[in-house]
Amino acid sequence: MKDFHWIIVFAAILITPFLPSLLRSKCPACKKRKLQSLDTKKIHAEEEPSRFTYVTLYRCDACRALFKRTKSGALQESSLDEHKIFTEAAVNGA
Repeated sequence: MKDFHWIIVFAAILITPFLPSLLRSKCPACKKRKLQSLDTKKIHAEEEPSRFTYVTLYRCDACRALFKRTKSGALQESSLDEHKIFTEAAVNGA
């Protein structure tokens, strides 16, 4: 039984370098696990009780598509212009 424990420990050590690629999100456009989180911006939002919201910007390394996620919502397609607008409109200190 002790040999089995060592096999489990050895397997855990071997799989550790591959975890980041296994845990990446899938791109909605090309379905590959190449979605990179670029940045999270704090944006003014009048409809929110706290008067701000968080928008996370993503890019797929495979197909170069751009996406955004508001708070914990679903991924939505975005554009380079929209990413620039979010960067300029971001609240300082976020």
